[in-house]
Parts: sequence; structure tokens; C-alpha cells
Amino acid sequence: MIGVIGSGQVAQHVVAVLEKRGIPFYLFTRQERLPLERVGVFVSYNKAVLPGLMDKHRIDLMINCSALRDIAVCDRSPALAFEANVELAKIIGDKVRQVYIGTDYVFDQNRDNRVLDEEAKSLGSLSVYGATKLLGEEATLERGGIVTRISSPWGKFASPMKPHFVDFVVMQTAKLELPNDQFFRPTYLPDVAETLVDLGVDRTSTGIYHLVNEGKTNWQNFAITARSLRKNKGAIVGVERNDKTRPVHGALVNTRLPKFRNWMYAMQEYLGGKLAEEGIKR
Repeated sequence: MIGVIGSGQVAQHVVAVLEKRGIPFYLFTRQERLPLERVGVFVSYNKAVLPGLMDKHRIDLMINCSALRDIAVCDRSPALAFEANVELAKIIGDKVRQVYIGTDYVFDQNRDNRVLDEEAKSLGSLSVYGATKLLGEEATLERGGIVTRISSPWGKFASPMKPHFVDFVVMQTAKLELPNDQFFRPTYLPDVAETLVDLGVDRTSTGIYHLVNEGKTNWQNFAITARSLRKNKGAIVGVERNDKTRPVHGALVNTRLPKFRNWMYAMQEYLGGKLAEEGIKR
């Protein structure tokens, strides 16, 4: 039996794949307000009872989409970050095979622009969030699980807490100042969710996989592209932010899987329909 843990964008896209394929699953969440109302089975958990719940529901694969992602909260409360991003991975990995959702935040500043493929090593994460996610990755791999790293994700389901970046940009016309000095390859979740599930189900999958779309960009260019596709004429001004929490050159490179399409084609598809944010009321 497959378990999915979490309630954010990634979990929602994974659940959509499982539903489409008719694969039974349990969704484990601590949220009182659940965004996945069409799903039949929810399991409320905390770390003390989670092992017993996995036994009860005969979970043999857990797709771990749960994390404490807020950079400021992680910095203020490192113990909470460790519990969410490391301890949970250990609890799951000690019981069952795990797919752990990783991130480009695990890397250092990378000012020398070395290639961040699946074999690249971090020279020191830049934030408590990045450091705990790196420890969570290591704990998962040590227990025979796999890591699927994503970067700047967006997709067809809304984030439970706030609009994701693409929706935020196109839902307003105000002038925005956005970094032009930080580079990444974004992840369009509908493009990678099938592969994410496939990797978990395939017992021969091992190690780290980068699930990112082709094409390197920065926040300014990412936003300009989004607004242009929605014919939004609001100005986007590039600024140097010198962000200390994320690599300057953080573009993950996928060398282990068939290439995903360029993010601009994915953006064109996404903005041709209804925004994820337009489907919910906050």
C-alpha cells in the first residue's frame, strides 16, 4: 500500500497521479483543513503514532511530501525544522521504502557555477532549511530510500498557505522588483509527478534524481515570461538581491532521467488555462 504524507502542491499532484491510475493509497496529514477533499482516505498523524499507523494501513511505500519550508521560521525554530525535515524522514525510513522530496536549497552559494548534477556535493547549506533538508536526504539514502529534488515548483493545484510564484506574479499588475542574480531550473509539477510516482514504485530506483524542467532562468525572467503570456503589462524590474539563503547558481541538472520539456512550454500550457489560485477561496 502506498502512503502520501503532506498536503501541499507536491502531495496534491502525486495524489492526482495515483487517482488517475486507480492505485489505492492513504494520505497522511496533520492539517485540519484538507485541500484534497475528493480523496477518500485521510489519516491524521503525529510522529509518535505514525509508525503504528503505517503498520495498521500496511504501508510499504511512503512518498514524503511533508516539510517545514518557511526559511524565516526554520531560522527562528531550528528544532522544529529538524523534526519536520529530518526526524520524520528517519521515522518513515526505519519502517518502509521512502521517496523524499529534496531541494536545491541543500547546496552552497556555488559562485563558481559548478554543475549541480545528482553527483554534486554540497559545500555547506546556506540556511537552517537547507541544512535540515540535506540531513533529511542523507537519512533517507542511508535507509535505502530515494531522493527526488525539485526547484521553484508550481502546478495546477494551489499551495495551501499562499499563492505560488507564478500565480502571485500574474494576478496583479503592480511593478515588481525581482532578483536577476539567482539562477535555477524550475519544476512544473504536472510534468514530473508521473515520474516521481514511477521512481517510488520501481524498487530498483536508488539514489538521487533531479526532477526539473529544461532551461535555466532567474526570477526576473521567469516573471516576465509569465506576465507576457497573460498579456499583463505590469513592469518587472531586475535587481541584485544577493540572497544568502539559496545558491546564486542553483540550477539543478538532470542526468539520470529523460529530459523534461523546457519550462517556457510548460508555462505556456499552464497560463492557457485557469490558475491554481482561482480554484480556491482563501
